[in-house]
Parts: sequence; C-alpha cells; structure tokens
Amino acid sequence: MNDGGARALSNGAPRGVAIAAACSFALGSVGLLGWSIESTRLVSIADGLPSMVPNTAVALVLAAASLWALGGRERPAPLRRLLGRTCAAGVVAFGLAALVQYVFGWDLGLDRLLFPARVAFTSKFPGRPPPNTALCCVLIGAALLSLPVKTRRASRLSDGGALSAAALALTALTGYVFGVGYFYGLPPLFPFTGMALHAAIAFLALCAGLLAARRDGGAFAVLTASGPGGVLLRRSLPFVVLAPLAIGRLFLIGADLGAYPLAASFSLASAISTLLLGAALWVSAARLNLLDEARRQAEEARAYLAAVAQSSDDAVIGSALDGTILSWNPAAERLYGYGAGEVIGTRLPIVCPPERAGEAAAIFARLRRGERVERFEAVSRTKDGRDIDIEVTASSIADASGRITGVSTICRDIGRRKAMEAAVASAHEAERRIRSQLEAVGAACAAVSETLANLPRSESGMRAVLEVIARHAKEISGADYASLGVGEDGRRPFDAWVPSGVPAEQIARIGAIPRPIGVLGAVGRDGRPIRLDDVRAHPDFIGLPPHHPPIEAFLGVPIRFHGRSVGSLYLGKRPGRPPFTEDDERAAMLLADRTCSSIETARLCRAEANERRRLEAVVEQMPEAAILVDAEGRLITCNRLALQYASQASHASHTSRAAGELDPWGNAVLFDPRTPRGEPVGWADRPLTRALHRGEVVTGAEGLLCREGGDLVPVLFNAAPVRSDDGEIEGAVAVFQDISALKEMERQRQAWIGIIAHDLRQPIQVIATASHLLYARSGERLVADGEKQLGRIASSVERLRRMIDDLLDASRIEAHELTLDRSPVDLRAQLGEIVEKSTATTAGHAVRLEVRGDVPAVLADPGRLEQIVTNLLSNAAKYGQPDGDIAVAVSADRSFAQIAVTNWGPGIAEASLPRLFKRFSRVAEGDPRRVRGVGLGLYITKGLVEAHGGTIAVESTPGGATTFRFSLPLADPAPAAGA
Repeated sequence: MNDGGARALSNGAPRGVAIAAACSFALGSVGLLGWSIESTRLVSIADGLPSMVPNTAVALVLAAASLWALGGRERPAPLRRLLGRTCAAGVVAFGLAALVQYVFGWDLGLDRLLFPARVAFTSKFPGRPPPNTALCCVLIGAALLSLPVKTRRASRLSDGGALSAAALALTALTGYVFGVGYFYGLPPLFPFTGMALHAAIAFLALCAGLLAARRDGGAFAVLTASGPGGVLLRRSLPFVVLAPLAIGRLFLIGADLGAYPLAASFSLASAISTLLLGAALWVSAARLNLLDEARRQAEEARAYLAAVAQSSDDAVIGSALDGTILSWNPAAERLYGYGAGEVIGTRLPIVCPPERAGEAAAIFARLRRGERVERFEAVSRTKDGRDIDIEVTASSIADASGRITGVSTICRDIGRRKAMEAAVASAHEAERRIRSQLEAVGAACAAVSETLANLPRSESGMRAVLEVIARHAKEISGADYASLGVGEDGRRPFDAWVPSGVPAEQIARIGAIPRPIGVLGAVGRDGRPIRLDDVRAHPDFIGLPPHHPPIEAFLGVPIRFHGRSVGSLYLGKRPGRPPFTEDDERAAMLLADRTCSSIETARLCRAEANERRRLEAVVEQMPEAAILVDAEGRLITCNRLALQYASQASHASHTSRAAGELDPWGNAVLFDPRTPRGEPVGWADRPLTRALHRGEVVTGAEGLLCREGGDLVPVLFNAAPVRSDDGEIEGAVAVFQDISALKEMERQRQAWIGIIAHDLRQPIQVIATASHLLYARSGERLVADGEKQLGRIASSVERLRRMIDDLLDASRIEAHELTLDRSPVDLRAQLGEIVEKSTATTAGHAVRLEVRGDVPAVLADPGRLEQIVTNLLSNAAKYGQPDGDIAVAVSADRSFAQIAVTNWGPGIAEASLPRLFKRFSRVAEGDPRRVRGVGLGLYITKGLVEAHGGTIAVESTPGGATTFRFSLPLADPAPAAGA
C-alpha cells in the first residue's frame, strides 16, 4: 500500500529529532536564564505554579545534547557517540540522585550546587527536582543510553522509557490544562513541589524525539507503518490525545463561568468526546476500506507480476538483503538446473563461482545502501558445474515508505550472444587481416604496375616484373623464400626463374635453373594451390638440389591468365617456422590473380621486342626505303636506305620551298616527292598524306624524290594506313622503290623500239611501193585472185605502219619527248569531221554527236585530237555490241571542254578498270579473234590527253554502258567564265 502520510513521517523523522532536541535545549536554557536573572516568569511561567529547578534545566540541556548527538544520524561518529552517552549518563545521574534523596531522606547537597542564594521560595527541599521530574530524567536518560544499540531489547527499553516519561509529562500537562494540582504535583506527599509546565513540554518533546530516532523499528515504526494499523493510529492518535484535553478544558471554562454545574460539564465532555471518537473511528474505518481495496489491487498487481516473472524467459530471482533466496522462477530452473525447492532459503552465492563471491557481496552492499547498479555482465555456475555468461540486472525492492526490503535480480543467458560476438570479433579480425592482405596485395600490384610501366623491352624487363612479384609474395605470406617460374615443359628448365630470399652466392652455388618437375611441376600441372606443412610428405617430392637452403612448410600457387598457365609462385619456410595458413594461401592466390595479366603483359612485351628486333632487321635489310609515321605525321622509324632519300633542306635551285619547312602537322620536312615531270607534289596528293588523312592505299605510284643536293631519283611510291583494332588510323607506312635501273632499262627499250620502228618503216615502205607498182603494171592481166592478195598486202602494210606509229608514240610518251602543234580548234566542227572520217573504223555502228550548249574552241593539236577520238571510237566499236550505237557527247565548263564516248555492250569488270591505261593492256572480256592490236591505244590516248593538260577516266557497268571521258583546256577560258 502506498501511504503518503507514513512516508512523510518516516522521511521527516530526522528533522523531528532535531526539532525535539532544539525545543528541550531552548526550554532548559530558558530555565537557567531565569535563575540567572531572577525572573519568575522564566522559572515558573506564572505565579503559583511550580518552578523549574536549576538541576532540571541542566538535565534538559544535557538530554537535548544527547538526543542531538545520538539520534540525528544512523551511525554517529565515535566522538559524537561519546558526547551523547556522556550527556545521557548525566541526565540519569541527576534523576537518580534526586530519587535516592527522596527515598532515603538524604541530603547530599546536590540541590544547592547551582544558584544557592537565589532559591527564594520556602521549601523543605530547596532546589531539588520533584519526584515525577526526577523519574522522567531517569527514564529519558536510560532511553538515550540504549539509543545507539541496534537490538530488539534495546529498542524495547528505549521505547518503554520514552513512553513512560511521556505518560508522566502528559499527566502533568493535563493537570495544568484542567487545573488539577494532583496531576503535576504530589500534594499529599510533597505539597510544596511539582513538575513545571515548560519542563513537562520539554519532556514530551524529548520523548517524541526518542521515538522518531528509532524510525525503522519500535513504536515509531508502528506509527509510520503503511498497513491498516499504522493508518488507524495516525488517524486516531491526534483525537485520542488532544480531543479530551481540549473538550474537557472548554467545558470547565463553561462551568467556571456558571453556565452549568460542574457535574454537567463532565457529562457533556464525555458525550462530546464519545461522539468525536466515534466519528474518528468511522473515518478511519472508511480509510481502512480504501486501503484494503488498494491492498487487493496491489496483490493483483503482484500476482500479475509474479505470473510475468513465472513466464519470463529470463531468470528472475528475489532475495532478501542478506542474499537469502525468496523466489525462483522456471527460467531460473532451466538456466541453473536447480529446482525452486532446492534453492529457496539458501544464499544467492550458491550460483556464483567461489572466486566471484566477493563481487556478489559488493553488489548486495551497494543495493542495501540504496545505490543504483547498472546492468552488467558476469559469470555464473550451474548445478552441473558449468560456468555460463549472464547479463545481470539488479535492483532494490522498496516498500511504500521507500525502505529497501529486498533485491530483485534478473539474469539472462548471453552465451549465444557471446558466441555471436566472438564470431563477429573473429570475423572482424579476419576482415582486418584480409584488408591488410588486400592493402599489401594492392601495394604489390601498384609496384608491379610501376615496374611494368617502366618496363624495358628486353629480357631483363620481364625479370624485373617477376622479381617484384616474388619479393612482395614473400613479404605478404611471411615466407623465408619465394620463387617464380615461367614454363610447364618438364623436359627443359623454366623459361624464366626468379628466386627471392636466397643470397646471390648461394644461388650461384645451386647452379642450373630447375625444371618444372616434382612438386614444382605438380602446381602447374594440377592447376590448383598446394599447401604443405612438410614438403617432404608430398608424393611427388624428389628432394632439393645441392646447396639449396632447407625448407619445410611449402605453398605453391599456379598463375593463370584466361585459363592458360603463365607461371607458378612457390613459397617456403625454414624448418621450425609455423606453417602457411589459409589466409596466406588466399593472399598468394589473390596476388597471383592480380598480377597474372602483368606477367602476361611482360611476356608479350618480350615477345613483341623479339618480333620488333626481327622486323627491324628485315626492314633494315630491305632493298627499298621504308618509313613509319604516327597519327601526327611524326617519323617513328625508317631504315638506313630511306635516309639516303631524305631532303631536310632542298637546294634553292631545285625547289621553291624554303629550308626548314614544316609539314601540316608541324614536323620538319624530310622527303620531297615530285611528279614524274619533276613538279612538286602538293601536301594533299602525297602518298603518306593520302594514307594518313584519307585512309587510301597507294600502290605503285610513279614519281621522283628530290634528295639533298638536288638529285632527282625515280621511285615507285607505296603507302598504306596503319589501323588499330577498332579501325582508327594510328599511323602510316610508306615504301620507296628506287627504279633508276628500271628507268634506264626502259629508256634503252624505248630507244630500241624507236630504232626498230624507224628501221621497219623503210622495208614496209618498200613493200607498199612494190605492191603498188605491181598492181599498176599488171593492170588487167592480174588473175582473179591477184587483186585480192594485193589488197591484203596493202591493208597489212597499213596496219604495220599504225603499229609502228603507236610504238613510236608510246616511246615518245615514256621519254617525255612528245611534241604537240597546238592551236585553237573548233571542237564541234573537228569532231564532226573525225566522226565522218571514222566510218570505216565504226562500220556497223551508228555514231551520234551530241553537243550540249555553247562549246568554245579548245587549245589542241588537231592531228593528235583526231588520234585520241579515233582510238576511243575504235575501242567502242571493238568492245561494244555489234550494230550498237556509239554516242559522242561534248560540253564545256569554265576552263575545260568535256568529251565523252559511250558504247553499250558487255562492259568492263571493275577489277580490269585500273589496268586499262597500262601499256599492252587488253580487256579480258573482249574476243581476241575479233579484237586486233597490241594494247597501246588507251595508253597512248591517256598520254596524249595528259600532254594537252587534260585528264581521262572511264566508267563502266557490266552488261550496260561504258563511257570514256576526257577533258581539253579551252583556248580562251575567259569567255567561258563570263558565260
């Protein structure tokens, strides 16, 4: 039950003790002051009333000091306790001395120790305290002496003395209230003395203070109890003590005033007291009913809490302040293995290991002092002797007045949580190790990458990468020795073998590089790691080579790239060292996975370096000049032959370019290509530019190279772009073939052809003249077949003459000795005349001349123009459809006249188009029995057109039209421009 009045009384008890002590001290001091200044008001309050003798005043002061020293604290200090007991003994001594003198009739002279000359009233025993006052001093002094003793007997002695003294003082006070001298004095025996009013009040205050000083037990505990008795006592005690006094005094006043007889006043006082006491009992009963309802609810709540405790998964243990177990729920039975009957009544340390009993005692001591104990972890012991980890929540149990009466302990099994925490801690430790290994592997990969970035293109470059990997693998795994081998063929040593941790002189003593056999070969052969505490236990172990340091623990990890082995990593430890762990194996595998690409890159770099050296050797020994440029036109490499054609600063007399000229990419000009006529080639038309900018492949382009000093060397230009895997142009390559010897041979061939053609003209002319004379002299005497044979001779001679002319023209074109007699020519009229003259050549074909718009005169050699058009008409008649049409179209632009000759027939295959204008070229689609000639017609036609300053091209669709287009410069381009 929760009673606010009880709690207020219990909490205010120390303050009440202090007030009682102060009241007694003050009243005693007032009495002493009155004797000191001879004030009757201070000594006896009023005339005719008993006075407070000096010894009584001293006893009250001593009693107040003793109560303050002994009752103010639970455990007073030793000096304070000594002071209190000394004062209490003095109080007892004053009282006993007075009583002894009264009983035995002695006069010890103690009554005249203080103020002997100022005791003015007549008395048989001047200055001696009255018997009831002396008895109160003895009772109160005895109660004060027993106050520090915390036993039940001492408590009864203290409460009994206080209550007896209170009864004497209250009797004296009642006498003063009702004016009855018998109550505060003893007139029959000692009519001359009595207990003073303020002494009675002081004694009542001391008794109340004594009762409050023992607030945890005795009479005051009954008053402050939260039960119905305590409530009833607190409710009724004021009425029982004060109501009769107040009512009786009121009715006596009425009787003294004559309002009613004295006997009636007693009747009225009794009736009114009975009524008031009945009302008080009625109110107390109602209050008790409320408290009982509260008790019932509290019991229900306690039953609910008990049910919760019984069903809780945590062990709930109730115990007294001394550790005696009072309650034990089923969860506690499951946790500790003890049944409730086994542990209730025993001490709680039964579930504590002996070595931890002191900790449990310290916790209980703190709880008894009311201190708060935070939740903590501890170790407990079960019935079968197992130590378990628990989490303990301990709290004090207080009653309604706040007094601590017991301890509630909740224990939770945290074994699983501890295991999980240990697993988490282990995982964190593993994570830390893995993170550390990852950082080490990352640092190793960074070192490998840095080494790879600075990799020289040689065998030593790959060895540097392998050394970095082996060194970091040894550091990461804690191995004493590490080796990295590249190669799987057991018939020959490793292609590359890099040891780490072995001194160089010992490596030299070991000698030969090992082969991938035994345990070393098993790593690469099986394609999985091999971790051994003792390498000698492996079935493939074949021993160590002489002078090899001894090893015991072994770890081998294959290094694979895209499923293909690129090497193996071997780690070893000296005998006596701890073996390799799974973490070491995992870190080594991770390092192998991270660096396999670097090893493969180093291997490819080595292979590429070897290929580059072979290629450079081939290029260097090529009979042609070769150069390679990057995407910015910068020279990457060239062979020594190409340097012979370099022209970094061409001589001024041979080129219009200034010395130190830069190309479009800002690079110095190294080569000066020219056209076959010696004219400079523009940047856009240079072979390297065409390959680099337009991605063209230039093959067999004839030209000249101007070397430093002005020499012009005839060459064939070949150029092609260099593309990346995604088709982007990354550079270009060009090859210059010196054709000076070929040109000399060609010149000699052309000279020979000219000589042969010149020498053939005379015999042919003789044959033609002889056949003509024979025909003229024979006349009509020729036989029928003779005229036909002479006609064949004449046509053959004419064909031979044309062939000789073609050979001579081809020779002149090759030698650039072709001469033209150019003049303004009316193209419309000239073409009409040529078409008319070519009727024999185009027999069976209809030739249409189409002039589109106004065509100005062209600057051309009329004879050569006729030769060009006749060759094209003859070609159209030869390769076109029989009886098919031939169209000659003429148009003009600002500077050139355009002439197109078109025929329809089988057409020309696209593969044959680039060869049409070559010497002695024949179209494969034509019928060789029907098509006559040596294949120089189109070659000569192209040479004649270009000699006029024009161009010629062909377009053909298989099974459709074939058109030859050529251009001639206008005689006066200004009118055309104006037009």
